[in-house]
Amino acid sequence: MNCQPGDLAVVVEAYNPSNIGSIVRVLRSHPNQKILVTEPGDHIWTMEATHPQAYEVDGALVYRNSGPVPDSYLRPIRGYPLGRDIADGVPAAKATRQPRRGKTIRRRSVKSTA
Repeated sequence: MNCQPGDLAVVVEAYNPSNIGSIVRVLRSHPNQKILVTEPGDHIWTMEATHPQAYEVDGALVYRNSGPVPDSYLRPIRGYPLGRDIADGVPAAKATRQPRRGKTIRRRSVKSTA
């Protein structure tokens, strides 16, 4: 599974293309795992969206702020705990990482035209 309850996620695939790119919060496992037609074994979550999502219900387009979404349509948004360098997650960055140095600020002199 890509997500777990409480995750923020981006919708990366959708039956209705207008939903792609939406930010959603994964709330819990949906009580009806057969509510959507998905790949076998794909988990269905109940999500809450930042703006209404388009669903097709009995041939009509309806908009809801919460509803079912397949796990395979989501990519979680997760970060590292505070104080951990993002480069820790990139193997190549570990091998080439240079020690941190103080930042040098250059000031340009400005000539007066008066």
